[in-house]
Amino acid sequence: MKASFPAPPSTIASLTARPGCLGKIGSVLALFVDFYRHLCMALESLPYEYESPRKFFGWPLLSINLGFDNPHGEMRHARGVIAIGNRATGIIALGIFVARGLFTVALIATGLVSVSIASVALLSVSVVGLGIVSVSVFAVGYLAVGILALGYKCVGIVALGQEAVGIIGVGKRVQAVFSP
Repeated sequence: MKASFPAPPSTIASLTARPGCLGKIGSVLALFVDFYRHLCMALESLPYEYESPRKFFGWPLLSINLGFDNPHGEMRHARGVIAIGNRATGIIALGIFVARGLFTVALIATGLVSVSIASVALLSVSVVGLGIVSVSVFAVGYLAVGILALGYKCVGIVALGQEAVGIIGVGKRVQAVFSP
């Protein structure tokens, strides 16, 4: 006799209907997806564009570019010394989704100093970070601080590196509760 298993859920809605842990995960995912859709619709329906008339090496001092281009659905790109937009590139870049520059804040960011969900920077403060100094949940860098820290010098619950400090530590010089 063959055991029959239910088909894997194909949508978030089918996850929310399940009892237990999967139902809770599905309802949390549904909230994030709903928030993302509303944010995209709000940005699409309210396009805003501004560039200051003053320039600094050819870049406007302030560039604000919010919204999506309706024909293609592409994100608008703000470029300036101070850039604010869906995508932003500048010395100070504040992006909703993506930012590049010296000082950046966005969901995904690259730069000298970045605060984001995922970032690559010299100083990275994020959930997933890669940098010389990385303070993240998952940190990778020369100096890494996080729940999972990988680096030359690292501090974390799980620390893997040359000099590691944590609950679980792996490396040459380790200060940890558990060490192999």
